[in-house]
Amino acid sequence: MYLSARTQGRLANLIITIAEGEKKTEMVRQVLAEQKMFEPYTAFRRLDQLRTGELTVSDIEEFLGDNKIYPSKAQSDYLFRRLDLNRDGRITYPDFVKAILPKEDSRLRQIASLRDSYYIEVNMLLPTEVEWGLSRVFQQEIQNYNSITAAQEILTASADFTSLDAFRCIDQVYLGYITIDTLQDFLRQNGAKLSYDELTAFFRVVDSDEDGRITYSELLEALTFVPDFFQQERQIANELRRSRERIIQIEREREVLEDLKKSRERVEELRRSRERLEYMQDLKRSREKIEQLDELRRSRERLEDLRKSRERLEDLKKSRERLNQLEELKRSRQRLEELEELKKSRERQAQIDELKKSRERLEDLRRSRERLEQLEQERKNQEKIEELRQSRSRIEDLQKQRRKIEELRTSQERLEQLKKQKEEIELRRSQERLEELRKSRERLEQIEALRQSREQQRALEELRQSRERVEQLRKSQLRIEQLENERKVLERSRQLERVERELEYERQRSKERLERLELEAELERRARDRALEYEFATQSNFVQSRIYDTPKRYK
Repeated sequence: MYLSARTQGRLANLIITIAEGEKKTEMVRQVLAEQKMFEPYTAFRRLDQLRTGELTVSDIEEFLGDNKIYPSKAQSDYLFRRLDLNRDGRITYPDFVKAILPKEDSRLRQIASLRDSYYIEVNMLLPTEVEWGLSRVFQQEIQNYNSITAAQEILTASADFTSLDAFRCIDQVYLGYITIDTLQDFLRQNGAKLSYDELTAFFRVVDSDEDGRITYSELLEALTFVPDFFQQERQIANELRRSRERIIQIEREREVLEDLKKSRERVEELRRSRERLEYMQDLKRSREKIEQLDELRRSRERLEDLRKSRERLEDLKKSRERLNQLEELKRSRQRLEELEELKKSRERQAQIDELKKSRERLEDLRRSRERLEQLEQERKNQEKIEELRQSRSRIEDLQKQRRKIEELRTSQERLEQLKKQKEEIELRRSQERLEELRKSRERLEQIEALRQSREQQRALEELRQSRERVEQLRKSQLRIEQLENERKVLERSRQLERVERELEYERQRSKERLERLELEAELERRARDRALEYEFATQSNFVQSRIYDTPKRYK
C-alpha cells in the first residue's frame, strides 16, 4: 500500500469529519427552510447592502458581525469558497440559493423557493428566527472548517502522507477518479462505515463539478485547501475545445447555407427551363392547330368540288328529263338525232365512270389519311409519354430539393421560435419581478411594524425576552377578554368593526408570539443537544488522538 495503516485511518477520519459536518449543515439548512418568513431572495438582499447583485467577503463578515459572530480571515475565505459554487470569484443569487436551500429534501426546497419575496430596506434586519437561522448556517460552516483543519493537520503531520498516495489508496482499481463504491470500500478496509446519505454529503462538498466523480484536483483541494494550479489551464483548454467545436459547427452551417443557395439557384434554373419547355410546348401546339386548320381548309375545298360535281350530275338528270320530253314531243327528230344523242350519252357515261373512279380514289385517300393520322397520333402519344416520364423524374428531383429546403426552413423557424420563447420567458420573469415589487410595497407597512418589534426583541436577552413575551401574552389575553366584553356590550354600536379588527390583530400577534416562543424553545433545545453532541465528539476525538498520536494544537 502507498500509505501506512495509521495514515489511512487519519485519512478516513478526515473524510468522516467532512461528511458529518455537511450532514450537520444540511440539518441547519432544513431548519432555516422550515421558517415561514424565510425567502431566499429577501435573505440575499439582506446581505447585499450595496444592491450590486453580488456578495463579497466584507458583506458576509458584516452580516456575521450583526449576529455577534466574528470569524477569522481564513474562516471568511472558506465560507466565501463554500458559497461561490461555480468558482468565478463572486457570489451571485443562483450561487446563494444553491448553497442555502436544503439539498436532500426536495419538497422543502421547492416550498422555500416558491414563497413570495417581500421588500427589505438597506440596513434592515430579517425576522428574528430567519436572521438566527441564516447566521446558524454560516456558523456551522465555520465549525466545519475548524474541525476539518484540525483533521487536516493531524493527517499532514504524518511523515508518509502525500496527496497523490492518498488518492491512489482510495482509487484501488485505477479508474483515475473516485466513486461512491471505491470510497465505501476504502472506509470499510479502515474500520469506518458511512451511510449512503453521508457519502453523498461528502461528494456534495468535494465534487465541485457535480459529475458523480472525484478527481485528483478536487480531492487535493478538500484535503489540503490547496487548489490545483493546472485547473485554470484545463478550463482554458476546455473552452478552446468548445470554441473549436463551435467554429466547426458554424462552418458546417455555412456549408449547409451554401448548399441551400445552390439548391435555390438550381430550382430557379429548373423553373426557367420548365417555363421554356412550356413555351416550346405551346408553340408546338399552336403549329399543330395551324396544320389542323390547313387540313380543314383543304377538306372544305374538296367538299366544294364534290358539291359542284353533284350539281353537274343533277344538271345531267334534268337534261335527261328534258330529252325525254323532247323525244315524246319530237319523235320525228329523235331518229335523226339518235346518233348524236348516243354519242353524247356515251361521253356522259364516260364522264360518269370517271366520276365514280374519282370517288373511289377519294375514298382510298381518306382511308390512307386516317391511317396516317392514327400513326401520327400514336407517335405523338409515345412522345408525350416519354416527356411525361422525364417530367416526372424532374418533378421528383424538384420535390426532393423542396423537401430539403423545407427542412432547412423548419430548422430556421424552430430557432426563431426558441428565440421568441426565450424573450417571452425573460419578459415573464421581469413581469413577475415587477409583481413581486408591487406586493412588497403593499407589505411595507407590515414589515415596518415587524422591524420595530424585532429591534426591540434583539436589544433584550433571550430569558428576558421569553419572560416579557409571557407577560405580554397574559396582558394580550386580558386585553382580548376586555375587548370581547366590550364587543358584547357594543354589538349594535358603530365601533363594532374597529373592535373586531383589534381582536383579530391581537389574536394574530399572540399566535405569532406563541409560535415564536415554541420555535425558539425548540431551536434552543436542538442547539443544546448539538452542542453536547459536538463537545462529546470533540472530546472522544481528542482522547483517540491522545491515544494514537500527538497532534499539533490548532490555533
